[in-house]
Amino acid sequence: YLITSLASAQTPPAYNCSTQPSEAYTPITLTNNAGLSLSFIPYGGTVNSIMFNDVDVVLGFDDLSQYCANDEHPYFGAIIGRIANRIANGSFELNGNLYETPINEPAPDGGDDTLHGGFVGFDRRVWDVTKSNATSAELKYESPDGEQGFPGDLAISVTYSLDEENTWWIDYTATAGDMDTVVSLTQHTYWNLNGCDEDVTEHILQMPGALAYVDVDEYLIPTGCFTDVTDTPWMDFTDSKSIGADITCGTVAEGGGYDNAFVYTNWIPGETRSVAQVMSPLSGIAMEVLSDQPSLQFYSGNGLDGTLPQKSDQNGDTGGVYEHWGALALEAQHFPDSSTIKEIPTGLQSYSKLGGSITSVQDIVSVSLDPSALILQRIGF
Repeated sequence: YLITSLASAQTPPAYNCSTQPSEAYTPITLTNNAGLSLSFIPYGGTVNSIMFNDVDVVLGFDDLSQYCANDEHPYFGAIIGRIANRIANGSFELNGNLYETPINEPAPDGGDDTLHGGFVGFDRRVWDVTKSNATSAELKYESPDGEQGFPGDLAISVTYSLDEENTWWIDYTATAGDMDTVVSLTQHTYWNLNGCDEDVTEHILQMPGALAYVDVDEYLIPTGCFTDVTDTPWMDFTDSKSIGADITCGTVAEGGGYDNAFVYTNWIPGETRSVAQVMSPLSGIAMEVLSDQPSLQFYSGNGLDGTLPQKSDQNGDTGGVYEHWGALALEAQHFPDSSTIKEIPTGLQSYSKLGGSITSVQDIVSVSLDPSALILQRIGF
């Protein structure tokens, strides 16, 4: 192999939080006429608040500079790239070249990997807000060749928009320069539909099309195999059930939990379809996620440990902190580690074409205070 990358870093760099541009932490708020508002900051394109009828349904910080300064920040609300999820051993092959990316998730006895694009992924870049009105904003970032070890220039555009049906649309477009590269983008909002009054084990989740999941090893690195959910009933969300029903059976963390990429075997490239529905019986708020991606990473907040304070509008019954299993993330994306695993089906690897538009993703998040209509029509609880 020809190694053509930056050396893999083992310690995080200085994030220079105090010298970021003045607009980095300045919130921009989108609001529709139906009771939904979304606030984000240019730093990481980070969604800091989603208010629905006075309930803030996402995790974050009151002090917006903490999205940079807090070392325990677990990607709250950020745009993730250049590659979402994990790259085994921090290296991948493309066109006969071996590229190395930073090891920002080391393991003491092996299993090192690059998580969510490296130490300074898209979550730690200041995005240019090029267009903005009451309900929509366009964010752009240009990632240069060699950034975090990835080859080729990459221009990314992400649009956040709200419609009057309380739908949050997320549209991604990434365009390569004069080199092939790899890309897999997602959005890492942490959801709690009861406003953090309780953890999310009371939420009811259904993923009717998720008939399999990506098998992982003890370090959460994909093996390249898919496992049918009928072989492991605790992973089966094809029918609705509470997140807490089988959560202690999960094998991704001590004590259980979920951090798994679910596979939609009926995936058709470019076709947007419903991939998940979730509701909180406590608040009555329901959400549906639609995507045109082949995989959905479901994370149950296993790493939340009560050390991060809740936002001031979320002081519920959890002691004012984000507790274990206090949120869930639903991350639509390419199959994890598809840039390195050759067993992933042809055509599902996230390679670009020279100079072309390489991905256009639609993630749709709908929030409703009328769960009966949403459930009866779409979820079937």
